[in-house]
Amino acid sequence: MFAKTTAPARRTTVDIDTRRNIVVIARARKPKEVAEVSHEQFIRNALKDKMGWPRREPAPESIKAAAREMAAFLVARDKEIAAAKAKARDEQAAKDAAVAQGIADNV
Repeated sequence: MFAKTTAPARRTTVDIDTRRNIVVIARARKPKEVAEVSHEQFIRNALKDKMGWPRREPAPESIKAAAREMAAFLVARDKEIAAAKAKARDEQAAKDAAVAQGIADNV
C-alpha cells in the first residue's frame, strides 16, 4: 500500500565527486553564514547528510579528516581576502592622508 522508504546506506569513504559538490556549496556561503557556523562544521554536516549519517551521531574519522582538509583551504582563502581588503584600506587611508596634507600645505 505505502512505499517503504529506506535511509541511504551509510558510506564512510568520501569520494572526489562528493568533495567537489560540498566545496562548491561551501564557497558560495556568505560571510554572515560563516560567522554563524564555521567552515569545518558546515562541511562536516553536509558530508554527513550526503553520505547518509544522521547529524546526531558522531562522524566517522574519514568524514572528519575530509572536512578538516576542505575547511583549511577555505579558511586560507578567507584570510587572503581579509589581508587584501586590509591592505587596500591602508593604502586608501595613506592616500587620503597625503591629500589632506597637500591641502594643509597649500593653505
